[in-house]
Amino acid sequence: MASTASCIFQILGWEEDHNDDKIKYTTCLLRGDAMKWYTPYAEKAQAKSWTTWEEYQNELRRQFGPVNARDEARAKIRKLKQGQSSMTDYWNDFRLIASTAQMDGATMSEFLIAGMKRELQQAWILAELDQDDVEAIALWAIKKEARMETLKYNKNSGEESTKIDRTVRNQNGTFKSNTTYEPMDLDATNRVPRLNIPRNEYQRRMTQGLCLRCGKSGHRIQNCNEGKKGITQQPRWSPRRNNATAGGVKNWRQDTKIKTINMDEEETIPQPAGNDDCPQ
Repeated sequence: MASTASCIFQILGWEEDHNDDKIKYTTCLLRGDAMKWYTPYAEKAQAKSWTTWEEYQNELRRQFGPVNARDEARAKIRKLKQGQSSMTDYWNDFRLIASTAQMDGATMSEFLIAGMKRELQQAWILAELDQDDVEAIALWAIKKEARMETLKYNKNSGEESTKIDRTVRNQNGTFKSNTTYEPMDLDATNRVPRLNIPRNEYQRRMTQGLCLRCGKSGHRIQNCNEGKKGITQQPRWSPRRNNATAGGVKNWRQDTKIKTINMDEEETIPQPAGNDDCPQ
């Protein structure tokens, strides 16, 4: 608040005199506990102990300032660490606390280096610089951190740019699959199933124009009589009606008899029995 008020006073030209104006403006900035402190003075329940701007500042410091500002600032500096923040932010925090710590330059430099990141501490040791000016050390660390970040960025960018594209492509730039497939056997789509012959034998019969079933010439598999007999036919469902039905309910049974027929003869399909009531 004090720094804000000081900037406003410079803008308004109140650097000299204007004690009443400075006190009134600063009082308007009070919040929380500070406003509770000033309330008795505003209600004239208690007499003011100040008449000038300097006296008003001293009263604010006495009421809300640290009891021992120097010792508190030194304790904060010992605990202050850069962490994940930038060196610039770390230096600004350090400089603000050091203004109250009242330490010599060598001691402040020691605490500044102790709070830096490990990378900057190692770089400081390797540089072997003989410097006790805390501000000069801070500026060196800020520049060093910027160089390290630049090198890290360039290294990552170089690794990404040198990656080899191993994608297989055709001459026209289109994608080419690495997976290999065997050529499709077109003859297999027309192959008659259940011939039970080796593949090379099948190819030989096809090439020489032989019957695929018996391996003889002069006819095709459709006209081959070899092996037609003895073929079993799958059972057929034949609905039949029993003569004896209970309550008029029709009982149907399955004719599961497997018949051995001759392929040259005409297949005889059993006809279902029926009557006048049910033509089927």
